[in-house]
Amino acid sequence: MKARLRAFALEHRTALLVLALLLLERLLGIYTLGVTYSLQSDDLSYVNSGITFASTGMVTMHDGQHPSAQIMPGMPVLIGLFSLVFGEGRLLWAALKLFWVAMGTLTAWFVYRSVRLFAPAWCGVAAMLPFFRADIVWMDNLILTETPFMLALTAMVYYTMRMAKKPDWRSFWCCLIAYMLSLQCKANIAPYPLLALLYLLLMKYDRKLLLRQCGVLAGAVLCFLVPWTIRNYVHFHDFIPLTYGAGNPSLLGTYQGTGYPLDEELDYETNVNQVVREKYARYLQEDGTPQPAFQRYVNLQRDAVKAKYRQQVWRQENPQSMLYSYLVLKPWRLIADVFYWETVFDVKLEWIRLAQWIDLCLCVLAFIAAHVLKQNRKQAWLLAGTYFANVFIYSMTYVFGRYNASLMSLRFILAGIGLGLLFQLVKRGIRTIKTVK
Repeated sequence: MKARLRAFALEHRTALLVLALLLLERLLGIYTLGVTYSLQSDDLSYVNSGITFASTGMVTMHDGQHPSAQIMPGMPVLIGLFSLVFGEGRLLWAALKLFWVAMGTLTAWFVYRSVRLFAPAWCGVAAMLPFFRADIVWMDNLILTETPFMLALTAMVYYTMRMAKKPDWRSFWCCLIAYMLSLQCKANIAPYPLLALLYLLLMKYDRKLLLRQCGVLAGAVLCFLVPWTIRNYVHFHDFIPLTYGAGNPSLLGTYQGTGYPLDEELDYETNVNQVVREKYARYLQEDGTPQPAFQRYVNLQRDAVKAKYRQQVWRQENPQSMLYSYLVLKPWRLIADVFYWETVFDVKLEWIRLAQWIDLCLCVLAFIAAHVLKQNRKQAWLLAGTYFANVFIYSMTYVFGRYNASLMSLRFILAGIGLGLLFQLVKRGIRTIKTVK
């Protein structure tokens, strides 16, 4: 065992050194920002929901008194486990921050291992370097879903690609665990198995083995979805297999883009308020306001009704601008944006935006190089497909840099694989020039 560990450390010594430096940088981030540093927004709500879960066993969000299905249960359960051990004060925040920076650091390791499946070690190390970016360090110091989701997403993609190289149950179980963990953080990842299935079929994966593994995946998903859906029906008397939290971001998203309808032009009383009063009458009190236990649910459903109404009017009056907004402007805004609301280590936002553009250019070049050399094309499509599938899912709602942040590891992997391909193209070009001479 010692010999194997020594050989492992020797083989990956550069990556392990980078990993140690990434962890050190994140610990320095905790020291700089403070153990209890918070946006006083969703991150504080997540911590409070975890404390509530530890004391009551109830999944809540923004309201510690009533059950909620606005979010998936992953964050309340995870933070609740920490709260059981570390209490509710500063010690809890310290433990959570240390765990979050550990997850952020481990994500870089999965990026490295993903690239190493198809490219030399130096490419894998290069793909780890973007994790030194101040915006990612800042993100790993916030108790939000982005850091655990990025780790689970990256591990899931790594084990998917490893399954294709070496079909076995070990990689499948790891991939399944990563998928279930990512689903507990963000519901938008739910369709991923379809992309993975297509990739594995294109890679000529053993179909009998794949069929059995699909059955196990379906069983595992149902083991979560069935009790979670029943729980939601008991509390809200409605079919909610994942969450009901998309109403508000969907509404906000109807104010992004160009050519969307103006509020003063719309009849909200007839097409929103009256619809809500009729459709959700059983949740309302005599004065027309929601019962306290259903206030958050009804308000978010109202947002959903309003969003659908605005989209309907937009589609009828200006369909071209709506398509352009949802399929071009909003996705592009999401791809180019960064999640960096405060300065860390005196790194300016302009520098982060420059790094974002460099990364995007490398991804485009990597995708082109994969098709020119006819190498790693399927991997490029898996990474790009997973990335853009989530981009367009987010683009149906409200887009801003936070949603893109948790997907960036996919771009880092693609860029890392692309570096090896670009190096091959450069060598081919040099040989061609020498031959001509």
